[in-house]
Amino acid sequence: MAGPIAAAEEVWQPVTDYSISFPGDRPDAAPAINPFENFTHFGTDFGWMGPGQARIDARAGAIRTKPDGEWTGAWHSLAGLAGEGSRMFDPTDVIGLGGPAEKRAGVLAVIVEARGNGQLRVELADSARSVRWSQTTVLVPGEKTRHRFEIKAAELGPLKFINWVAEPGSAVEISSLGFGVEKPEMDPEEWLFRVSMGKLRRCHDADWGLTRDRAHTPAGVFDSITSSGLHALASAAAVKEGVLEKDKVADEVRRTTQAMLGMPRAAGFMAHFARRAADGMPEIHPGTEYSTVDTAIALHSLRLAAGILDLPDVSAAVGQAISELDFDLVSDSEGWISHGFAQDGTTPLASQWRDWGGETALVLALEAMVSGRQPRGKMEPGGKVFRGVGFITEIESLFYPDFDRNDPDQVTGAVWPVSRRELFEKQARYVVDQWPDSAAARLGIFGLSGGESGMPGAGYTANGVDVPGLRWLHPHAMVMSLALSSRTDLPLGIKRMERAGILFPQGLPENVEIGLILHNPMQGSLNAGFEALAAYHGWRRGNNDAIDEASLRDPMLRAGIRRFWPDVRP
Repeated sequence: MAGPIAAAEEVWQPVTDYSISFPGDRPDAAPAINPFENFTHFGTDFGWMGPGQARIDARAGAIRTKPDGEWTGAWHSLAGLAGEGSRMFDPTDVIGLGGPAEKRAGVLAVIVEARGNGQLRVELADSARSVRWSQTTVLVPGEKTRHRFEIKAAELGPLKFINWVAEPGSAVEISSLGFGVEKPEMDPEEWLFRVSMGKLRRCHDADWGLTRDRAHTPAGVFDSITSSGLHALASAAAVKEGVLEKDKVADEVRRTTQAMLGMPRAAGFMAHFARRAADGMPEIHPGTEYSTVDTAIALHSLRLAAGILDLPDVSAAVGQAISELDFDLVSDSEGWISHGFAQDGTTPLASQWRDWGGETALVLALEAMVSGRQPRGKMEPGGKVFRGVGFITEIESLFYPDFDRNDPDQVTGAVWPVSRRELFEKQARYVVDQWPDSAAARLGIFGLSGGESGMPGAGYTANGVDVPGLRWLHPHAMVMSLALSSRTDLPLGIKRMERAGILFPQGLPENVEIGLILHNPMQGSLNAGFEALAAYHGWRRGNNDAIDEASLRDPMLRAGIRRFWPDVRP
């Protein structure tokens, strides 16, 4: 006789939390929506709807409706922007990677936090705004605020919107809207890789070939060269694990290579950002500098992706691009390499790669790949990174397993695992030392790194352990340090992120405040790339790691790593 079937583990996936988008009060009108700062946890847009929008106002992080007037409510796209009709949401596959049913995370229920008096309707609709499912609940003053409605995801078909509607005469207050999602059984490392991979791929446009800097912007408006490379490499690794189809990803990698290498370069170096020109072709985004480190990350990524997928045409194209790099034009007489060129493509930037760390290491490795060139690039010794910024000690290990070597490198004399572990331990202690009574300290959440400095619109920062009093943490730094410098601690770290309520089926947030109540839900492609690749190594390094295997057999990357350890075989 068969035993009882274990209940599925249900996890929370918010679509929107109005306390993040509208934390203050707006007593007289619906809050204005700024698409750069106001977006959903799905990396999508949302808006008000109905003839009674004058009923809407906001108070203390909740959207309210006054009782008088016609119906009103809000729509929220579930896949891409509302105007991108071809992008749809499969409710049986919240992560969005496809694959067999046992690997998918499907929607079990619609969940809304609401209170008030009167009728509230929740809807799921397709791209034609035809309602595929709806549920009306009667709100009673003083009763529960969390309302859960079970659905049969497989019967709904592709969806585009989730809406709420306040009927005439209803005074409602809505705080959040989202899904209860069934988490499939798998190792925590695989789960982290899959949700990070889904987050990264939501930022990519397969037809266009480039990756948006952030998911909630249109493709071709502000696309990241670095992220496009990281997407190609992470997707190639996913192919080796049976997560994605090889032919599809091979085509994507070829499109990305063509798009990136087809744009103007300065002394062979690529720009930070691109956009779609009027003729539909990619071009450099106005005001963008040309970057040596972005070029290093992008070309390393494409070369490794080509090796994993066995794409000799891509390998050859990337090899040719590397051979065309003119490091003399970005190096001074002492060998210090500039960060790149100004937007005119000819004026070297005054800033140079001097600081010890992974970014400088990747630039020096790229220089060593140029055939016939005697590398001159330098890096300061000491084994300490600028400000103690988290990702800087780990980024090189996304591409090279060699930085786990326990002997000093010839450039700086540093023993990389020792320096990396030292910063990891400082990162892990920072919150406990600075904010011992915080929720983050109690649950073991840490990470100071580069990313958005706070809530949406706060701007970019590069924070580290050398700066006291920081309250905003970057989860990608926690993932990178655990996966790359403390792999045995990674499963526990994943569990801690789950207990903290920040590891969603659609990926980690951009950042989180030490109280673990506020976070920025932006789906940024750069940190998604870091998370996906680090999670992959945390899952596979030392056990059929496709990226490491490609790195160890690629002659150009072997030339790059010999800059640090000359005994490495070709």
